[in-house]
Amino acid sequence: MDKKLENRLAILAIGIVALVITSAIIYQNSTHHILGNQYQDVFYYLIEALKMSGVEIDGYRFVGYLPPFIPFLTSILFRLGFVSSTSIIITSGIFFFIGIMGMFYLLRLRFNNFYSFFGAFLYATMFINIRWVANGTLDIAFVAVMVWALYFFIQAMEKNQKYFYIAFPLAVLCFFTKYVGAISVGVMVLYFMSRTNIASNIKKYYRNLLGGVLAGILTSVPFFAYFMINEIPLGFINQAASVSSQSSRVITYAGRVVHNDLFFYINSITYNISSGQAFIGNLILIVAIIGVILITYMFLKTFRDSYMKIRDMDSSIYKWTVPSKLMFVLLAISIVMVFASFFTASKFSFFYSELILFAGMYLLAYSLTKIIINFEGVDNIWLSTYPYLAINIAMAGLFLAYLIFFSAHITKTNRYFTSMAPGFVFLVVFAVEILLNRFKSKVKYVVPIVIMLLMLSICWTFVIHIEDDPVPVCEQNAANWLDGKEGIVFSNRGYAQTWYLQKNVFIPGNIGNATLLNKELLNGNATYYVSSGGTNLTDYSLVQEFEAIKIYERN
Repeated sequence: MDKKLENRLAILAIGIVALVITSAIIYQNSTHHILGNQYQDVFYYLIEALKMSGVEIDGYRFVGYLPPFIPFLTSILFRLGFVSSTSIIITSGIFFFIGIMGMFYLLRLRFNNFYSFFGAFLYATMFINIRWVANGTLDIAFVAVMVWALYFFIQAMEKNQKYFYIAFPLAVLCFFTKYVGAISVGVMVLYFMSRTNIASNIKKYYRNLLGGVLAGILTSVPFFAYFMINEIPLGFINQAASVSSQSSRVITYAGRVVHNDLFFYINSITYNISSGQAFIGNLILIVAIIGVILITYMFLKTFRDSYMKIRDMDSSIYKWTVPSKLMFVLLAISIVMVFASFFTASKFSFFYSELILFAGMYLLAYSLTKIIINFEGVDNIWLSTYPYLAINIAMAGLFLAYLIFFSAHITKTNRYFTSMAPGFVFLVVFAVEILLNRFKSKVKYVVPIVIMLLMLSICWTFVIHIEDDPVPVCEQNAANWLDGKEGIVFSNRGYAQTWYLQKNVFIPGNIGNATLLNKELLNGNATYYVSSGGTNLTDYSLVQEFEAIKIYERN
């Protein structure tokens, strides 16, 4: 097939897959009541979008620390008259289509069209991704922007430096979509340092790099202006301090001791791939692990041979001549540093673990480069012998950086694996390609095709079984009953009632103790208390009940 035609067909095929899956989930979530027990954070983003759209209510104390980009986009729809939770479902959902296409283009920098399609399809159908698509949360959106930022940064290094003017603004938008997106900048730096000699890199790219950074700074100006005008503290500073303080082995939470499980995300990989269909997740892992074993064998064999041939030669570190044996020592040290970065994740602030990781990954790239240059005896190793080392290192660094970050945090939820998904998918495709390319016949295409069909079944099963949550309907009915009534309202789901009533609804701090809760309501001069569960309040009586939601009024 003509290469241009093949490229167009591959883009068209993944575009259709991305459009169908994204549209189906947006439709299902828009036509079902889903913002109940799940996705509670979405109400914060809806309230922030209300503020950005110009609606003047008091209930904004929840949203001072939130990333503003998705609420800002949602606020545009609010200004056009679509003041509904559907607006944020559509806004956040569109980013899944963007992210799938970005994954395809990013993978195509390393793999052919078939394996790039396979990887993008795997990303599109991973359970943990489709579980968090189009529900108003930020995870899928920030990953989509991050993937494109990395793509354009790599393209700027390889094809056209003008792409820096796209990459850095996208990195800024990634950060303001979700603050943890700042890690993507570290991956960019890792790629830059791994690609060729640093000094020549700086000399070659510095003009457009500075221009790209300036474009990124200009992109951030409206967001910082929004913070300053509204006297909002810089939430990402508070969030970073909070996460750093909770990066520990043990904390006391709600009167009980909580131990940090470093292996939470590693142990839950099968679930994140295929949920209850463990067979499918295990199949993918088995194929990938076999590929990893093969890669490890090839790696050890190659460097055993190279050591025997160049151990008595000289190498160089910048201007100094050193024995080539030193490069193998540095290689061993880099591998130890990468492992150490993970196992130290709960010992001190995640910042230091990330620093160890990126230093180790750079040292890995540097030592590998020196070894291969000496072994092959060529001047430009990147173009002749191993052109994909930098992107392999960067994508492995992307996966490990987010794995370490969220493993260090004491709070664990499978949702955070969405940030690891691009790096994880890249590594799976890499392992599968290395394994299957050893087969000469077309049978090597069977395994990826079977995996894609199995993954599609997971995606389809999830989409058609999206159901209504009874809580949103009850909360809306409660809000309708309270609408127009005078008095201060408290609720254990104050963020939801603030959104529905569009006025400040307070969240009490003593929900689990009826006596203290009663006292807090009296001190706050509360007229009504809206509860998602029953409670026995001395000075408040149950006046209305909507199944899961109960309304108490002061006696």
